[in-house]
Amino acid sequence: MPGPEDKFSYPPRPTLTQDDVNKTRPTTRRDAYEGVKTPALPPMDKSQILRAIESGFKEAENPARYVMRPPADLPYRVLPLNTKFYSCNTRHLKEIGAFRTLAPELFGDAGYKLVDDAYASFAYGEFATARARGQFKNAPNCTAREIGTFIATVYDIQNFPIVIAEASDERVRIQLYKGLPIHCPYDVRRGDYRLCAATAGYERELTKLCNPKLRAYLSRTKAIGDDCCELTIEPDPDA
Repeated sequence: MPGPEDKFSYPPRPTLTQDDVNKTRPTTRRDAYEGVKTPALPPMDKSQILRAIESGFKEAENPARYVMRPPADLPYRVLPLNTKFYSCNTRHLKEIGAFRTLAPELFGDAGYKLVDDAYASFAYGEFATARARGQFKNAPNCTAREIGTFIATVYDIQNFPIVIAEASDERVRIQLYKGLPIHCPYDVRRGDYRLCAATAGYERELTKLCNPKLRAYLSRTKAIGDDCCELTIEPDPDA
């Protein structure tokens, strides 16, 4: 789906030599094993499961050998899966948000095109992978529901809070961050829809690969004052 970013071209790529990009590289290395001889191979042993079998299970296995626990010398915390999800999602929002928000803020049109091109490029590899797995069997005639199902699963993997506002073969609306604080979790500047639209380049291109007669766009965003960020997949009036 063409946009204003298509009318912009990047400036020539700067010429950087190998020395230029490696000025701060470490020039020395510390080998923790320097001077330590390779130990002799121990005699071949039997696995504990085979010893148990051969003994008629009189020789019991040690189940602790199969459990990965923090070592005593560095007893790090083993967190529940939900906690890991929240932590990873927080880091994802901060890292991705900082980079993509600053890109147009610092570089203007080139920054917007950078974000749009990057997100759009994700669609092609994921589409090919999904087809190889037996998904998108009806492409290029997928319904909005089929496309929305795939995208919602992608959102769920990233631990986004999802609300399905509408779901039919003709139109799907997926809402994220509904009712949460008014600011964008990615720290997008207030009033900057263009950046939000650029980040939807993935959904836009994926939808076109699945069905050129449909379109995907952000119909609501937190950045422009809506109560959620909403992706709409529907018939393309310009198709």
